[in-house]
Amino acid sequence: MLSRWDRGNGRKGLKGFHSTGLLRVAQLLLVTFLAFGAGWQAALVAGASLRMGDVTALSRAEGEARGLARSAATDNAASRMGASGRSLVLASGVPVSVVDGGASRALRVARGSTAAEVLEAAGLTLGALDRLETSVDGTVDAGDVVRVVRVSESVAVVREPIAFAVTTMPDPTLVRGKAVVVTAGVPGLAENTYRVRTADGAVEERLLVASTQLQAPVAEVRRVGTQAPPVPGDIASIIRSAAANWGADPDQLLRVAWCESRYNPSAYNPSSGASGLFQFLASTWAANSVRAGYAGASPFDAVANANTAAYMFANGQARQWSCR
Repeated sequence: MLSRWDRGNGRKGLKGFHSTGLLRVAQLLLVTFLAFGAGWQAALVAGASLRMGDVTALSRAEGEARGLARSAATDNAASRMGASGRSLVLASGVPVSVVDGGASRALRVARGSTAAEVLEAAGLTLGALDRLETSVDGTVDAGDVVRVVRVSESVAVVREPIAFAVTTMPDPTLVRGKAVVVTAGVPGLAENTYRVRTADGAVEERLLVASTQLQAPVAEVRRVGTQAPPVPGDIASIIRSAAANWGADPDQLLRVAWCESRYNPSAYNPSSGASGLFQFLASTWAANSVRAGYAGASPFDAVANANTAAYMFANGQARQWSCR
């Protein structure tokens, strides 16, 4: 059995031990809780940092991927490989002009490109007859023009006139320099075959390769004067002499001759055929020249013309002239 003292001290000891133990346990729990809380907070911070790093890295990777895609697309749109293996830059580089069949367009090519590579960049090809016209010597520079002339050939068959020849006969009754058509010329007809070459739609060559005559031409015959031209004084003398021969009014004859021909014995009206000093029509001359004694004479003979007119005036036929 325990003594009272022992029992008392034992109770005291137990109480003291019990209080101290609880305090220590509480302290241990607090330290553990604080340590756990700090660790948890550090884990949260580290996790957040990790997530932010992942997002940043992912964004950076996506940006780089988009940049590469844009660069690749730009490179594909801006250039393509030429026959020589050189990249032909289309959206950047040296500015040149390409003229195709008269239509012009502008584009950019890689510096150092040849004229052939410019055509390739423009998507153009040359036909068998097409021509490449350019001042490019070796490689292109800014502002150079490369011109493609589109050339084609065709065959054309057309009917065309054949010019007639002209035969002349000297006529001493006509004044020099005067010509009268005796027989009018008639053009012939031929079927001609041409090889026609066009460049950009315009004819640059028309070569006759065959010709078939369908109708022969008829030559024209002309009488050409050889007589020296008389002076006006001589014409006036001729008219006055004719008036005296037939008893006609010389002043009236001079007035009519001046009105009709200005005293020109070679005067000729191509629309009516009126000829000579008094402008005789062919039918009037044929009938009256014989009566006046000049059968077979030319109306361009000043003496014959004046005397025939004087004969008609003397016989009341002055009304046949409009001039008075």
